[in-house]
Amino acid sequence: MTTDQQILNAIQEGDQLIGYQKEIRQHLSENPRAIVVLDDDPTGTQTVQNIPVVTEWSETVLAQELQQSPVFFILTNSRSLQKEEAVALASTLGQRLKKLATKYSKNLLIISRSDSTLRGHYPDEVDALAKGMGVGLAKHVLIPAFFEGGRYTYNDIHYVREGDSFIPAAETPFAKDSTFGYKSSNLREYILEKHQASATMDQVACVSIALIRGPSISKISEHIGSKNNRYIAVNATSHADLEAFALASLRSNEDMLYRTAASFVNAITGKRPGPCLSKEEVLPLTSDSGALVVVGSYVPKTTAQLHHLKEHYDARFIELDVEELLSDTNLEITLSKRAGELDDLLEKGQNIVVYTSRKVVKGCSKEESLQIVNLVSKALTTLADGLKTQPRFILAKGGITSSDIAVKSLQIKRALVLGQLIKGVPVWRADDGSKFPDLPYIVFPGNVGSDADLYNALKKLE
Repeated sequence: MTTDQQILNAIQEGDQLIGYQKEIRQHLSENPRAIVVLDDDPTGTQTVQNIPVVTEWSETVLAQELQQSPVFFILTNSRSLQKEEAVALASTLGQRLKKLATKYSKNLLIISRSDSTLRGHYPDEVDALAKGMGVGLAKHVLIPAFFEGGRYTYNDIHYVREGDSFIPAAETPFAKDSTFGYKSSNLREYILEKHQASATMDQVACVSIALIRGPSISKISEHIGSKNNRYIAVNATSHADLEAFALASLRSNEDMLYRTAASFVNAITGKRPGPCLSKEEVLPLTSDSGALVVVGSYVPKTTAQLHHLKEHYDARFIELDVEELLSDTNLEITLSKRAGELDDLLEKGQNIVVYTSRKVVKGCSKEESLQIVNLVSKALTTLADGLKTQPRFILAKGGITSSDIAVKSLQIKRALVLGQLIKGVPVWRADDGSKFPDLPYIVFPGNVGSDADLYNALKKLE
């Protein structure tokens, strides 16, 4: 049985490795790739700097990005969609990107970025993406490691770090998600669980830490290239581990579709996460308006962070009761009045925290539970949409919440990811065509940080 100390040792040993950033950048220079990250919620930008993210995917928009951006994100927000909608979207994007890549002679590398705690429409949207691109037999590569958020894969088990303890992912609250729950922490077993008998154990391979840290990148490439290996799960406890696998996969010439967390985006581009942004970098202009914080995520980690924030942060806290939202027959009128109240407070320089009640309201099915989540998010976005006063900044907590506010409330069609406010928390700069041009927009994932980190992030901007 793996001990916490063994994982800690693997992390510490991995952090001492030099890695392969130089070799990856050289390979990409000699063999250019158009790296496109399909992000199923906005939190996938949590490790990158100075990379664009688009929230629409017309052929015109995608053609422009393919020609001018060697790496870019497409925010699909597909985790908020029903399975059939997510599959249709993935297929459409696969077809569209393949068509444009052919037109502009681009060699595509597609990453399906999803949750580091294994939630999302897997394998359905990856299969649909492969079909849309015409590479139905492409290998699936599963890499959920996300070090800034304390997610590590060791001996095929995916772990969530809490202090110096490592909890198998299936034993965390994330695995009990009413829509995307699962039972397996072992990635080989997780792949089988999610494929529901359409995959067999002999098709699933793992890339071990020992192989990744061995002397030969070509040995990893050979393992990737084995005909029997239809699905590949990657162990990693350091950036150097991901870089070794990234270089091996680039050299392998195999058709692969990557289902990964955020850290792999850095690895495949040969870049490490940079230092966190300063207050001056996030807020270059002074403003007398208050800040707006919107908390939609209901996972226990967010609830603990909200509790800490209430005890330490000077703001007006406004709760939206979910059960009342679901039963309010005049919801639009209610929210319009609330938006007017928020405007008055922001104009007076008052910081505001709007949050949903913490009791989880579930539906009778996975689909109905997702509908409830989306209705609550719609209420939050309606509030933000009604604002007339530009806040000093907006921080949105939770993936679906942050996506809906960015796209539906703020009408952000393209943003630049400036970097991270604290580890794992990206800052976007809204484009000129958005509701509030140049607004600093902070995307705080629901499942990231210590109990004090939401407060720490906001305190940094005072």
